[in-house]
Amino acid sequence: MKHIITFIIAFMICFSINAEVRIHMEKDGGVYKVPCKVNGLKMKFIFDTGASTVCMSSAYAEMMLENGYLDKSDIKGTSKSSIADGSVIDNIVINLREVEIAGLTIENVSAVVVPTQNAPLLLGQSVIQKLGRVSIDGEDLVIHNANIYTEKELDSFYDKAVSLYFDGIWTEALKYFKIVYDSWGEETNPWVLYFMGVCYSNLDDIDSSIKCHLKAVEMDEGNNDERILYEANCKLCSLFFMKEDFYKSLEYARLKLKYAINDSERAESYSDIGSSYYQLNNCTEGLSYFDKSIKAFKSILKKRKLNTIEAWNYVLSYSTKGSILADLHRYDEAIETYMIGKKVVEQYKNERFYHNLIDRFNKGLADCYQELAK
Repeated sequence: MKHIITFIIAFMICFSINAEVRIHMEKDGGVYKVPCKVNGLKMKFIFDTGASTVCMSSAYAEMMLENGYLDKSDIKGTSKSSIADGSVIDNIVINLREVEIAGLTIENVSAVVVPTQNAPLLLGQSVIQKLGRVSIDGEDLVIHNANIYTEKELDSFYDKAVSLYFDGIWTEALKYFKIVYDSWGEETNPWVLYFMGVCYSNLDDIDSSIKCHLKAVEMDEGNNDERILYEANCKLCSLFFMKEDFYKSLEYARLKLKYAINDSERAESYSDIGSSYYQLNNCTEGLSYFDKSIKAFKSILKKRKLNTIEAWNYVLSYSTKGSILADLHRYDEAIETYMIGKKVVEQYKNERFYHNLIDRFNKGLADCYQELAK
C-alpha cells in the first residue's frame, strides 16, 4: 500500500508541474478575448502579447472602485506611456490583488489605467508570463507547464531551494529554483538565476551555469540589485577561465573589478585580471595586476587578518608573480618573489592550500636556481 501511495503522489507532482491548460477564447471583431476574474469580478480581456502589462480604461477602474472590486490602497502611483500619435500620457498604476484565468490564480498583478473612457481591456505580459509558456491553437489559448502555485507556495519553494543550496544539495535545490523561475518568469529576482548557475556549475554543467549568470546580469538591467553584478561577473570570470576562454575571462574580470567596493574584492579582481593576461601570454600586464593584488592584500592586513579565501588568493598572487618573472627570465626577481611567498604561506600552515602552494614555491625556486646555474 505504501508503494502505491508513493506512486500516486509522485504522479500527481509530475502532473501538476507539467499541467497543460486550454482556454477557449472568444473572437470579437478580429481580436481574441480571454474570460477571467479580477478580484472576483468577471471580465473579458483582449489577449495581447505586445502589451507589457494589463491595461484598462478609467471607466472600468472607476466602476471597480465604486463597487468594491478595487480599494484606494490598490492605487500605487503613476507612469507614462506613448500613444499612436507619439505624445506621452500619464497613467495610473494599480495593483490587482487576484486575477483568475481558467482556475489559475495569479496574485498582485500590476495594471495600468489609461485616462480614456473607451480604452480596451488588454491582457499583457505581466499576467501572461506568470501563467507559464503559452501558445495559440486555433481559438484556444494553451498554457504549457501551467503555474498552479500560489505566491505563498512559490515563496515556500524559494526558501526551501535556498536552504538546500546552502546545504550543498545541488540537484534538489536546482529543481525548486527552476519551479520558481518558471513561475515568476521575467519578474524573477536575478538571485534565483545566480543560485541556479552555482548549482549547475557544481553539477559540472558549465554551459548552463554561464547561461544562468548571463541572464541574471541581463535581468538586473544595471541596477546592481544587492550587488548581483559583482557576484555574477565573478562567477562568469571563473567559468570562462575553466573553459580556457581567457579573453572572455578577462572581460568579466574587468567587470568584476568595476563593481568591487572594498580592498578584498579589488585584490581578488586584480588577481583574476592578472591570471587571464598571463594565460594570454601578456606577461607585462599580468605582472602589473599581480603587484596591484599583493598591494591590496597588504592594505587589508594592516586592518585585520585575512580569511581563508583571501589568504589563498594572497599567497597565489606571489606564486603566479614568481612564475611570470621566471618566464621573463628575470630569475633573481623570481627567486626573491618565491622566497617572500614562502614566508607568507608559512603563516597558513593550518589551511588546506598550504601543502600545495609550498610545493609550488619550492619547485619554482629549484627551477630558477637550475636556470641560473646553466
